[in-house]
Amino acid sequence: MSQTPPATHQNVQQFFAVAEALAEESRRDIVADIVAHPKGSPSMKELEFTTGLHRTTIHQHLDALGNAGIVEKVEIPAGQRTKGQPSKFYTITDTARDIFDQNNIFIEEHWQEVYDRVDKPEEIQEAEAAPRPDQD
Repeated sequence: MSQTPPATHQNVQQFFAVAEALAEESRRDIVADIVAHPKGSPSMKELEFTTGLHRTTIHQHLDALGNAGIVEKVEIPAGQRTKGQPSKFYTITDTARDIFDQNNIFIEEHWQEVYDRVDKPEEIQEAEAAPRPDQD
């Protein structure tokens, strides 16, 4: 019989930091949109479209999600950027993904099905198709 490893103090703290950050509905919506994104890393333009929030508000929520260890920003290096395409994207951290998986929340398959049903204008489809930085 397999046993779950004991929770460490750090794991418990991380769990509660994630839970506290996700208490805000708009932050949960942003996380759901990141999880649902076909490439797992939407741009600001895409987040503005899917959440309906202003970019300043999204930045504030992303800062809180970043401080809680849930979301991180990834960028295409300056010499590799394509003119007219986004260069900054937002992803779920490995730590947050582990917490989500252990607790059966933000299940990728579910949110991706929902995201696929959204009718997106051409500019959002183009942003969605933009190259993303390599994520190792």
